[in-house]
Amino acid sequence: MQSEDKNFEDLMIDYISGTISEMDQQHLSELLKSNVDLKMRFDEMLKIRAISYVPILETEKQTNYKRIIEQINDVPTVSNSRLWLLGFRKIAAILILVVSVSVASFYIYSDVTTPADTAFWYETFSPIGSQTKIILPDSTVVWLNSGSSLKYNQSFGKNDREVALVGEGYFEVTKDKSKPFIVHTDSLNINVLGTVFNVRAYNDDANVTVNLIEGSVNVSLPKLENVGLLTMKPNERLVFNKQTKKIESSETDASRSALWTTGKLCFVDATLEQISKDLERKYDVKIQIANNKIKNEIFSGSLNLNLTLNEILSYIDVDKKFKINQTADTVFISNKHQ
Repeated sequence: MQSEDKNFEDLMIDYISGTISEMDQQHLSELLKSNVDLKMRFDEMLKIRAISYVPILETEKQTNYKRIIEQINDVPTVSNSRLWLLGFRKIAAILILVVSVSVASFYIYSDVTTPADTAFWYETFSPIGSQTKIILPDSTVVWLNSGSSLKYNQSFGKNDREVALVGEGYFEVTKDKSKPFIVHTDSLNINVLGTVFNVRAYNDDANVTVNLIEGSVNVSLPKLENVGLLTMKPNERLVFNKQTKKIESSETDASRSALWTTGKLCFVDATLEQISKDLERKYDVKIQIANNKIKNEIFSGSLNLNLTLNEILSYIDVDKKFKINQTADTVFISNKHQ
């Protein structure tokens, strides 16, 4: 059993460092399938590894680094074959305390049957009602809006720079002519070298919207063979309707699309139904609108999302023509004069 443990630990070191051979990777896979205890230890090590490689999450936190260093150094004397694992666990436990105050959730995916350089996937999720700022390994800055997620491979920055976005993200991409930065969404892909843009691609929204603030981007739609590469210029907005498959492009003040990163919601000629989607994600409520006439009411303006939901709705209803009631986490909007 001790020999098997030592073999397992050696394989894990190679696996985590990305130097494991195909034969050893197959051997590791067989060990995990045949031994439940080793599989549990494997999962634990991956969680530790994920914490140690977590992307930088820019949130307010206060950490006593001197105390952390002291705790890291305070590792009991054990046999050499177990020392690295115990020390790794202690460091991970401390790191968990450091990052636990973040508003983001972090996950890792692994598959021991895939090549070592594609075995790990990192995902950062921004919970409902919050925004999360991330700094990627190449120094690209990404803001994730409420209910959004960003996923990328552990090889990010080595051979390519590709990420997958669900929800809304604001990107300040670090320039690297040798490695284009690609954002994948369910409907379209955005290819850039270094630029600033905002992408809105929630699964339950009818449209995917790209606003280009600085630089240049190329947009492709893999599922539409008859549509070629679309090049955008600054202050241009591209809207793709997932139902009709139609693409619309227009000039805009693209910087407004990123005001949500400062706690504001800016909208121009937006319907009440569209605005309600943002309010639902921000305040974690369900908004039910009585009829299509009210849903299609058009509004333009800017909202401070630090206000309460009642204050926001009162601001929108400037003409006082809506009847607004709330039961638990559901808000009902109807017409006063119906």
